Amino acid sequence: MREFEFIGRIKTAAKNTRNPVIRSIGDDCAILPYTKQYDMIITTDSFCEGVHFSREYFRPYEIGAHAFAASLSDICAMGGRPLYALVNISFPKKIKQKYMDTLYQGILDYAGNYSTDIIGGDTTAAPVIMATITVIGEVEKGRALRRDKARPGDMVFVTGTLGDSHAGLKILSKKTRSGLSATEYIPVKKHLVPQPAYMEGRMLLDSGMVNACMDVSDGIASDLARICEESSTGAEIYVDKLPVSFSASKTAAQYGEKVSDYALYGGEDFVLLFTVAAKNAKKMADYMEKNSLTVFEAGRITAKKGIKLVKNGKKTIETGKKVWNHF
Repeated sequence: MREFEFIGRIKTAAKNTRNPVIRSIGDDCAILPYTKQYDMIITTDSFCEGVHFSREYFRPYEIGAHAFAASLSDICAMGGRPLYALVNISFPKKIKQKYMDTLYQGILDYAGNYSTDIIGGDTTAAPVIMATITVIGEVEKGRALRRDKARPGDMVFVTGTLGDSHAGLKILSKKTRSGLSATEYIPVKKHLVPQPAYMEGRMLLDSGMVNACMDVSDGIASDLARICEESSTGAEIYVDKLPVSFSASKTAAQYGEKVSDYALYGGEDFVLLFTVAAKNAKKMADYMEKNSLTVFEAGRITAKKGIKLVKNGKKTIETGKKVWNHF
């Protein structure tokens, strides 16, 4: 069973809520009533050895930092502020105490960087290392950036380059960290310890111009499809316009691969993917530049459902065969 089909089944089965819920399954975070000024936003994410990372190239501190970053990114995608976190963590019984302490320090330090308090969790033994982190935050009441408000004609933007994390993973799978060149170090660092787009999320929220938003965790081809599913729309991705770094381009060329595939399907870039009404596109770009942030045009929302790739003036249907899927 495909991952998204399974999620769809869960969403259907859990659609009838018994308590006050503003937004449930289908977005980066659940949204709950909180105070007169703020809504509560809650997200959770797992980082599992053998699925998301390998100890062959991840150091313990980086495992902790990356695990926290992945969960925090969902808060950023809604334009929110993180407040608290619960950490469930599993270790094989043979792992040394120093390794465990160092990994958890990565979580603590990363949480501290974003003024987030660790308030509980669970520990257990398991065959592999796994961290599941729940982050609780707040966002101005009724203003959370959601996936379900994209409209036909919207322009699609991203807040940073795409494919860097995948390039870093490719490099790490081919060589040791001790032999990295300057251009290889950058994507490797982005893969190991990503930086969630906190300021970008806050700026997008403050702009009042964003219709839909999410973070790029599974690649723009997959994640834009999620926005379209929630918004009952389709989209075109401008492949030739996707922002890619020199390091990602060089890595793809070195291994005989397409940098456009890195950008479309790579995942874990954790930049923000958002839509804006066409009439506000120039205003949005100017607004972000004024705040020392950059956005890149990546496509447009269409009334006709489905994702199409536009390259060299030609449109092809995105089949989903290359997107990341757990099942």
